[in-house]
Amino acid sequence: MPLGLSRREIWREAPGRFVSWLLPESCRFCSAPGTAICDDCHRELPRLPADGCSWCALPVNADGDCPVCSIEAPSYDYTFCPFVYTHPLAAAISAWKFHGGLDWTRPLAQAWLRTWTTESLPARPGALLPVPAHPARLAERGYNQAALLARHWARAYRIPLRDVLRRTRNTPHQVGGSRDQRRANLQSAFTLRGKLPAHIALVDDVMTTGSTAEALAQLLKAQGVQRVDLWILARAL
Repeated sequence: MPLGLSRREIWREAPGRFVSWLLPESCRFCSAPGTAICDDCHRELPRLPADGCSWCALPVNADGDCPVCSIEAPSYDYTFCPFVYTHPLAAAISAWKFHGGLDWTRPLAQAWLRTWTTESLPARPGALLPVPAHPARLAERGYNQAALLARHWARAYRIPLRDVLRRTRNTPHQVGGSRDQRRANLQSAFTLRGKLPAHIALVDDVMTTGSTAEALAQLLKAQGVQRVDLWILARAL
């Protein structure tokens, strides 16, 4: 499936686009007129601490150590994630990801972009790579939400978008599994096609234990990528 919207996705987005054109836009959370997520609601979205772990974005202990990465450093190098995966953002992501709410793509992508402007982006990768979905999952859902985010962010920052990762095993849903279970599920689950720049960023909607990112970072670094960042919409605590 290409990174852009398929014909099926375009038709599924059409009613929402028509309504947005016909009627003034209002905030998805409080119904205030003007934008899909108003300034007040954007400020109230649950946020990770700005001084969290640079590797995984989790809050650090009082001594400044990450409770996860201080035990075992990940293969990825940096995580850019502003939000916590909890109410009300979790409900929005669920509607977007599991219930066909494609009209949430732009508001959620823009919420992330409002955190890092083009000028304040901490590090600029040579390419963005969406975390891939298995073909069976794509057939079921109709779209890869990570690819939709990546398309918006690549356009905003004028960074190349590369469709080179494939998920070759239809792993179980990762929600609720332990770190060891997730790692076992993801063994040999991905392949890489083509060459990449030395610095790339993986794009995904939600990060939980980081097992998917770890598996992909290991694959990418084995193929010569030197730095792997994560661009994540929301982080589970």
